Amino acid sequence: MSRARGEERLRALLASGRLATAPGVADVLSARIAARAGHDALYLGGNAMALGVGKGQPFLTLTETVELTARVARSVDQPLVVDAGAGFGNLAHLHGAVRELEGAGAAAIHIDDQPYPKRAAYHRGQGTLVSTEAMAARIRTACAARSDMLIFARSDALRVSGSVDEAIARCRAYAETGADGLILLDLDPERVRLVRAAVPQLPLIWIGGVVPPIPSVTELEAAGFALALYPFNGVAAVTAVLADLWQGLKATGRIGQPDELLVRARKETLEIVDMPSFWAIEEDEE
Repeated sequence: MSRARGEERLRALLASGRLATAPGVADVLSARIAARAGHDALYLGGNAMALGVGKGQPFLTLTETVELTARVARSVDQPLVVDAGAGFGNLAHLHGAVRELEGAGAAAIHIDDQPYPKRAAYHRGQGTLVSTEAMAARIRTACAARSDMLIFARSDALRVSGSVDEAIARCRAYAETGADGLILLDLDPERVRLVRAAVPQLPLIWIGGVVPPIPSVTELEAAGFALALYPFNGVAAVTAVLADLWQGLKATGRIGQPDELLVRARKETLEIVDMPSFWAIEEDEE
């Protein structure tokens, strides 16, 4: 998909009146698996990308993010939403990051209102916030730097402050600064109406699936979300299955996979990387 078509499709999805789903992916293989399942978009979350290269999300670099974005964007047709974290530095760094991520094929990025650099303790619940004015400047800078790519503002205000009023005030400010959509961390379906009443003009994007209970697609759509991002569920599935597999081999000396699983996986993985098309090329040469 061309970059422009990806952005156009994502805008259409957000305006469609139904919930679009974007599974979290970490590499080309997981992206193609999610794409084959027929989802509307795909999501490259910072934590998933970082775990895939063996580090925590606060230590993921712009270079790594751009490289992963380019690989995934080239491999699928779905629009790609990319986590740009806190912008990878000051406003000048953010301006450059936006240009690079758009050039790599992102249809949208989200920028959050955490400080940069992020603290390692963020993932054990010790998050902090920059001022509303500082975050608004990030959104202004990102919007000025992009050509067509969508810019989503993500706020951690609900989680950090616990105040719905502060979260709504921040959402209003970010909307006025030019954001194309809003992601409010920990916004559950019951409180969506409060945010929607305050900021009726922008699509609301749900992000979750890390901590249960996880709302269904039907519940999220009924609440008024336009897009749902699932950053961690693919990582959780792979981690659990591989841990059980290799611990089982160590404990029993046997691979505990059914024969039919191996047959199915061999077939599907070859299809995922488009090997049949290469076999056809080789046959034409003979």
